[in-house]
Amino acid sequence: MLGASLVIGVTLAACGPAQASRQPVVAHQPAVPATAPVAPSTTAAPPPSTAPAPAPVSIPPAAGWSPPLTTIPPGGGITSVACLSDTFCISAGGGDNHADTTDTSGAGLTQSWDGETWSDPSTAFPAPSGAYGTWPVMPAVACTSGPFCVVADASGFVTNGEGTNWITPVGLPPAPTLPADPADPGPGHTGSRTAAVSCPSPTFCAIVENTGTVFTWRHGAWLAPQVFGAPAGPGGSTTALYAPGRVGLSCPSASACTAVVGTAVLDWNGAQWSEEPVPWTATADPHGAAIACPTATLCAIVSGPDLAYRNGSSTWSAPRTVDPGGVLDGISCPTPSFCVAVDAGGSALTFDGTSWAPPVKVLPPATEYTALGTSVACTAAPFCMVVNGDGDFTTFNEPTPGSEAPVATVAPTTTTIPG
Repeated sequence: MLGASLVIGVTLAACGPAQASRQPVVAHQPAVPATAPVAPSTTAAPPPSTAPAPAPVSIPPAAGWSPPLTTIPPGGGITSVACLSDTFCISAGGGDNHADTTDTSGAGLTQSWDGETWSDPSTAFPAPSGAYGTWPVMPAVACTSGPFCVVADASGFVTNGEGTNWITPVGLPPAPTLPADPADPGPGHTGSRTAAVSCPSPTFCAIVENTGTVFTWRHGAWLAPQVFGAPAGPGGSTTALYAPGRVGLSCPSASACTAVVGTAVLDWNGAQWSEEPVPWTATADPHGAAIACPTATLCAIVSGPDLAYRNGSSTWSAPRTVDPGGVLDGISCPTPSFCVAVDAGGSALTFDGTSWAPPVKVLPPATEYTALGTSVACTAAPFCMVVNGDGDFTTFNEPTPGSEAPVATVAPTTTTIPG
């Protein structure tokens, strides 16, 4: 595992308990030391904010969920989280996201969770300077055993490390150019660029952008990027795919990945990516979509109030409403019998292998970084970490027998993922 961080760095370079109210969590140094001599970033992380804690927000207790707390978010807000256990999570955020009430920009930062508190921030993507001349945008993070973590965004750069120390970001290989989708406002516009990353092992990672571009890293080398778009029109040209909001990517193995970009679903079979028929209507939710695949043949997509799944075939179920009035933008399924989906308003839904429970409020809605959505990462323990853009977070541990809250009957129209 020690070599993995170094290998990807070289290769990339070659390619170019708690109270019930919200309150700050005192940051301290991470409990997980560096496991490889990864070169730290040269840009120092800014000091934690000294702003006063937000006013308390009452969240009724929910079985298995901790009361919400607040960590200090980076400038630009928290945009992603990854967990390997209940004592190791990495959150990523910062950048030029144009998603908060004051249009804050900052370096791309990460924080590590040791089971009790979040660490001081570490710089993964420095603010623009020198050869690195692009602000990070909506950083996304994925971690696998090692620990080996990768942070990617839609600025065309990627970095890796063990969760605290990061190599200097390096450029992704150039992708083929297709005529731009008319809906794409172009880079630099508010919320125009998002990305997702998934790394099932230290030797394989995939990155998808909301422009329909997919990057694949395998055994120390980048494959040629693929760009997807609409079929050729009467003039013979192909328009590049573009979707506003979040995109989703899940790779249960190095030979199976599925991505969702608006109304498009992209599949990796171990050799190449292809586009398949979509389960959604022609209009994608502007907040985006998320996907989780606990196995190569079982996947679930959430978007808006709906969920669709496929199990053992290439056919997706019809979308069914599981979160009436909600905007689902995150899902994590570490096993076929356990999932958690989250929405932008701070509600979570759990899946027990048979059915989805109704949404329960676990976090307050974001009030500063209002356009970043909610991030969730779960392990098979089960354990989950849920974080919104403001840094409000909560954790899930399986309730002890007899402590479960009454669960309402799921509406007949609710789709469930078969176990």
